[in-house]
Amino acid sequence: MKRILSLLLLACFAFGLLTGCQKTPDTPVVIQKDQEQMLQTAQQGKDNSALLAALEVPERFTGDWTGVNDFVHVTADAEIVLPNADKIPTGSIARRDFTQEDLDTFLRVFFKGQPFYEEINITKQQALAELERYQAMQRGDIPFSGDTTYEKLPDVIAYYAELARTAPDEGELRMASTSFVSDGPLEKMSGWAEVDGRKAHLWVQNYPDFWDSAVYYVQGYGDPNNSNCQPSTSVPDDIAKEPFQPDFSVSEAIQMGDTLIAELGFENVVCDQITPVYFADAMLLRGAVGVEDAESYYASRWDDLDRFILDTGFQLQYVRSLNGFPLGYTSVEGINVEEGNYASVWPYETIEVCVTKDGVVYFKWKAPTDSPVLELEDTQLMSFDEIASVFERMIMVKYSYIQTINDNGGDARPRIQIDKVRLSLMRIKAKNSRDTGLLIPVWDFYGTEIYQRDGMDVPLEETIVLTINAIDGSMISRELGY
Repeated sequence: MKRILSLLLLACFAFGLLTGCQKTPDTPVVIQKDQEQMLQTAQQGKDNSALLAALEVPERFTGDWTGVNDFVHVTADAEIVLPNADKIPTGSIARRDFTQEDLDTFLRVFFKGQPFYEEINITKQQALAELERYQAMQRGDIPFSGDTTYEKLPDVIAYYAELARTAPDEGELRMASTSFVSDGPLEKMSGWAEVDGRKAHLWVQNYPDFWDSAVYYVQGYGDPNNSNCQPSTSVPDDIAKEPFQPDFSVSEAIQMGDTLIAELGFENVVCDQITPVYFADAMLLRGAVGVEDAESYYASRWDDLDRFILDTGFQLQYVRSLNGFPLGYTSVEGINVEEGNYASVWPYETIEVCVTKDGVVYFKWKAPTDSPVLELEDTQLMSFDEIASVFERMIMVKYSYIQTINDNGGDARPRIQIDKVRLSLMRIKAKNSRDTGLLIPVWDFYGTEIYQRDGMDVPLEETIVLTINAIDGSMISRELGY
């Protein structure tokens, strides 16, 4: 224990102060607390070996609250989700870049030794056609198009002349680099191969000013920026002719995902969320963005959805675990920043796998980290009754901005329905760093905000409404990461 305590104290001095881990304030701010004090608190008190009994967790979390001058109404009838563990760990974690070893593993697992070719953005013939078009503009043979101006033409012509010199011929295959290629601060590797009769792509980048990511996808099932995989709720259930469901089982999907995760060499990583999805024509989906009446848009096309739905499957979100205690998956990226404080962006790590009945078709690993390091095996937590009291007080503090909206002429009267409460680990950023952080237990309260518009209820997507530090009851911002 003395060695563990020494490590914790050392980590405290290295990490500095954490925001969001002090006695819960009565104002909607997240303020600082000394990390050493929090970790010392985590070591004190009762034995949590019988987790449910130790935390005095009821079967369900229920309640009904009204506040902010009766503008905000919160109800709760929520299941309480606990991990399958009898002790609650605290740990540390650090970000890392992708390595050559990672690239070698990706190529071996995804492409099975098949030739790895360059991605072709433009062929020599296409570059020559563009070159001729811009030269024709310069000669005055055709009018200018787009934002092209006479002053810009020399640079544009020089650009396409160079492409015409270096680009591959139509149908020409060039071997891609299997190591990182530098482009300013960006290191990247990309290419494609044909495996089992299907073309598949891989794109990996290390980007110190942004974040690192690796994407693999089978042709038609994704691209480096936007997966074509869409949650089934993208097509409203009330206009669907029948419930959306893939034609293979959840257990089969998890088995395919787990096999890939093992082949890639992940350890202590578990599937934390699985969602039915369809894979659709990306261009048609993008055309739907901004459609004013989305329900009518989809309803009018439901009869021919087969025209742009390529396949059905499951999306699996994997998370790291520490002593069998998972880091809870959240769709919140954790990329918000406050001016002058915790300014470095460090999103939460995500490991996504999408499968169809034919196997893995999409994989994305963003903001990679090293495996978590155990700092404290058995963490002291507040009782659930104490956490519930914090929730009752702070939920109205969070929504106090509704008063300002209404004071300025608005008419916001949200109803918040809490339907799940979960205990899991969360990564807390160390101050002024995007490289190191603590893993601490938190209570996440999931719910749906419902607003009135034109006399109708308009529910927003379910999200984490409030996150409370399970050690000391302070509020934590999932969006800020502390």
